[in-house]
Amino acid sequence: MAGLLGKISKAAQVASDASGAARGATRRAAQVGDSVTIPEGLPPLGRNGGPSPSLLSVDLPAHSRPEWSGAAPNRTTPYPRYRPKATTERMQRLEAQVADPDSPIRGIFSNYIEKGRTLKGPDWYNTEELRDWFVDSLGKAEGDRQWREYMELIGTTSTGAKVPHNIRMASFYRAIPNAADRAAVAQLVKDEGITPKKAAERLGVMPENVPEDYGYGHIKQRSQAFNVANREAGTWEREVPEGLTGAALSKWLQANPKVKGFGNDLLGDDTNIAADMHFMRMLAMADGGGDFLNKQAKLSQEDYAKAAAVLGPRNIKKYSTTRNVNGKPVTEVNLFKAWQDGKIKDTSAFQSMPTAWTETPKANEYAAYEDMAGRVASEYDMTPAQFQASLWMGAGDLTGLADESQGTFMELFRGALDKRGKERGLSRGDMLREFLYNRAPLAAIPAVPTTGYLLSQQPEEDPYAKPGGMSLLGGI
Repeated sequence: MAGLLGKISKAAQVASDASGAARGATRRAAQVGDSVTIPEGLPPLGRNGGPSPSLLSVDLPAHSRPEWSGAAPNRTTPYPRYRPKATTERMQRLEAQVADPDSPIRGIFSNYIEKGRTLKGPDWYNTEELRDWFVDSLGKAEGDRQWREYMELIGTTSTGAKVPHNIRMASFYRAIPNAADRAAVAQLVKDEGITPKKAAERLGVMPENVPEDYGYGHIKQRSQAFNVANREAGTWEREVPEGLTGAALSKWLQANPKVKGFGNDLLGDDTNIAADMHFMRMLAMADGGGDFLNKQAKLSQEDYAKAAAVLGPRNIKKYSTTRNVNGKPVTEVNLFKAWQDGKIKDTSAFQSMPTAWTETPKANEYAAYEDMAGRVASEYDMTPAQFQASLWMGAGDLTGLADESQGTFMELFRGALDKRGKERGLSRGDMLREFLYNRAPLAAIPAVPTTGYLLSQQPEEDPYAKPGGMSLLGGI
């Protein structure tokens, strides 16, 4: 732990110095364009004092210009992945099916990809418009830096969060401009499990314009904070650390593949993917193999009854565990173990149950999923990220995609501006300028999040859960 804290302190101090220079640039910007009428305390609209053409686009539909739609320019480098000598049997079977142009799974792909196109799946990860807003407001170098910072914070806070909440949670960490302070808040959240707001209050670094009822509390907030702390410590860099070999290298390559891929895709990466819950469910259901069944299937009463009809009323109790979540009992069924034990011989009864299927790749599968996505994506003239987004958007009705997560990132970002702007009595454009210049956090969310997981980010293994599966945090 001391080593991590030391890395955080050193990396955060460097970033803090840069942050101080950025605040100076913002103060200088605030002295320009005094003739522009703006709300009290709000910095000017553009670096030259007048309305910025790119900022005005916030009132237009997302992806209103060609460069803001489709695949974005690649402004990053891919994270290297763990590549074992051999992957799993289920992955090898899936790869063989996908490689066969006559396999039924290819027809399933085509159907959902085409539907995903109509839902703007190929536009989902394009954040060039947001980058233009940052650059036009803060200058090329500082604007690009802050855009990257926010996109990476989106990645760090995406564990277990629905996309609209993810956008807001990342904005809270971004609202703490001093990198050392941000790292300290994240470390406190990780260590004690308190909310980021309480941590910021305790440390005396509470951002401005945070509402009294700001309730960023989340079942995965400790994992999210751990990601933030690691990013600030420099462990989310894309280059393999010098001298790292053997088991330590394997561990580094396996760390957070999905959330790193998600943040990187928002920077235009054309290699990594976020193999999220919906993507995995769709592939698992298409394959139908029992080795893709979920070890912790959360089933509705109706689905539990269907599962009991397959396993038998007595047998299903053997594979069930009940725990309290938000004061309500939630039952999980280890369908994978039941299949292993020969209690499930035919998985067709589970084809209408999204939660019955696996939600995350195994550590020795991730690179294979990414390679497979790259091969298939090229056939649709897409990047792997576009393929992944189109597939899970197209198959959302099959996999249980939340209604509030429908939309591209830039559409959902506009929604976050509207929500927080309404709370503060600001227009969408003014809220955007508050966000850009003042790092204003975007919205409050309930202290206890609603049940259900999110579009892009299915929870990864929570290292801070109590034995038996009950999170220290409660929540979902």
